[in-house]
Amino acid sequence: MFKLSRKFFLSALLLFIVLVRVGSAQTQEIDAIKKAAGLKDASQKINAMKLFIKDYPESNYGGIAKANIFSAYLDLGKVDSALYFVNQYFEIIPPEMRMNPYNEVAYTLAQKKVGLDSADVYSKRAVELARNNNPQNLSMYLDTRALVLFDLGKFDSAYTLEKQAIIGHENDPAYLLNLAAFEEAAGKKLEAINTAAQAIIYGDNDQALTRFNKWVLEAKTTKDEQDKLKNEVAASILKKYFEENKSKDKITTNSNAGVFLAKLGANFPQAEKWTKEGVYSLNKNSSIDDIILFKKNLGIVYSAENKLEPALAELKSIEEFDDPWDFDFWYALGNTYEKLGQNKNALNAYISGIIGFENQRISKAAATLAQKEGIDKQGLQDMVEKQKEDLAAFAPGRFSKKTSGKVVLAELFTGAECNPCAAADYAFDDLSNYYPKNDLAILEYHVHIPGPDPLTNPQTFQRYKYYGGNFGTPTVFFDGTEKITGGGPKFLLKNRFNVYNLAITKLINEKPELQISGSAAINEKLINVNLTIKGKPVKDASLHLALVEKSIDYLGGNGVDKQIFVVRNLIGSGNEIELNIKKNFENFKEVFDLNKIEEDLTKYLNDPTKDPSWRPNVRFTGWRAKTNKIDGNNLAVVVWVQDNSTKKIFQSFYVDVPAQSSTTITK
Repeated sequence: MFKLSRKFFLSALLLFIVLVRVGSAQTQEIDAIKKAAGLKDASQKINAMKLFIKDYPESNYGGIAKANIFSAYLDLGKVDSALYFVNQYFEIIPPEMRMNPYNEVAYTLAQKKVGLDSADVYSKRAVELARNNNPQNLSMYLDTRALVLFDLGKFDSAYTLEKQAIIGHENDPAYLLNLAAFEEAAGKKLEAINTAAQAIIYGDNDQALTRFNKWVLEAKTTKDEQDKLKNEVAASILKKYFEENKSKDKITTNSNAGVFLAKLGANFPQAEKWTKEGVYSLNKNSSIDDIILFKKNLGIVYSAENKLEPALAELKSIEEFDDPWDFDFWYALGNTYEKLGQNKNALNAYISGIIGFENQRISKAAATLAQKEGIDKQGLQDMVEKQKEDLAAFAPGRFSKKTSGKVVLAELFTGAECNPCAAADYAFDDLSNYYPKNDLAILEYHVHIPGPDPLTNPQTFQRYKYYGGNFGTPTVFFDGTEKITGGGPKFLLKNRFNVYNLAITKLINEKPELQISGSAAINEKLINVNLTIKGKPVKDASLHLALVEKSIDYLGGNGVDKQIFVVRNLIGSGNEIELNIKKNFENFKEVFDLNKIEEDLTKYLNDPTKDPSWRPNVRFTGWRAKTNKIDGNNLAVVVWVQDNSTKKIFQSFYVDVPAQSSTTITK
């Protein structure tokens, strides 16, 4: 799910900044900026970006170039040069649009504890702009401002401001972590310990635990007193946690609570009991998310108890499905291997936990083990880069197993401006090559998350609302019921492919309740679809048809330049076609009018802000390129029958649309 932490700001800046002047960029400009952004050496990147600015002084990508130079100079420790270029970057942004850039740069400087006088100015300006233009999101700007004040040594002011910032975010681990630090600095040790524990249970998996343990040792002198304090804090936090989650699944809540106890080193018998209940509850109908969560949680508890063989069994069973952001998992796996004397496997596990983002706990464990194995710092970094390259080069081959005749429908909600969507997009590319179309049908719906996307249309947004409309990108639905969220950069595509493939494997051998066959033909920009649906009547079912463009060349802010199976129009979305099968079969005829579809797309793209699909508080400044024209020689139709109550999809069907001819496939 799309949630870009400010900690990832500098990496996201490479190709994600929303351009303030948009237009039709030349291909050579795009190639030049991508090549420069891809350079790993900071000095080389600076030179390449400066050359880009010189060669393309009017380019729409000048802001990206200056932001990259800022980032690279910070990496080299040249703060004055970094600030010079970031101020140039600010100058090309209209003053009323500088709120987020000011905030992000201030946060970055505060995190690195450099340029704090400038961070003070930027954070103050961001708060002022937020009070006037974006008061509903003021907390984020106050949070950054408090961090800057803390780094400047103004502890009481930071604490007071963070108490305001956390209102409405009381269970957000990032806010809690900052509040805990400010409480401790202001002399409120016991409050800080309690707040750090809250950050742990609500998701912080690194700094909060380190601080909690450190502060407990400082607060109490004997082990008995320390254990008593841990148990008291754990009991207090869990009481609140259970109350807040009483309406949610009890097994999931208890399983997560068990991991919390294990992290704090409190009440291991209860932790094991709760996490075992989660694993014992799994069955063939369990969701992929539950399988991964429950096995991971039990493995973490076993590892904390030094029950190493059982821990390894649970953790290894889901290793290929867990992602690099799950730091608890990779630390537990690496630590378990290391305690068993399997140092090579341990190091590989630690590396898997730092290829996405440098987690301090795992990085320290990896560095210590590498040194023990005679591997220096550069050697360890080379291993990290090698693993990234291997993952990005993943190629799954081809699916060749006999199936039941079920055609699984995979629906991806994505965004061309969504950085974490890259892994999902590339994984779907591999799925489309791995599975035949009579085993897996793919649909990709573009939505304006987090930024404007010209491949969006009102009907893709209707489909988004059909599934509840309260989720981010990337989110995938398999046969309407298996929902999987989460993504990342391109090197995560193997992980996403494995997770998606696990979901498909669960569904592909189910005996289909219906058979769909049909043909599609194009004539004078009219696409005629003839369908036959066979089978017994199914309750509350409706027929849906999607017209997809099989590939579109469009470079999004996330660096993905080819979009596949893009949904351009829907029939039966919002106004469902009721399915009433008589005598075990029913024939349907539907028509897609390309002229009308292109006319509607043009009208929509001219001013998307008038449509409900537009996200509030997003300023429309135009498109890099309009995508209102449809290639009539690059189309397909996907058909499916779905229960509108449960969202279960009974059967799907894919057919290419050949130019001026028809094709028939039966499934």
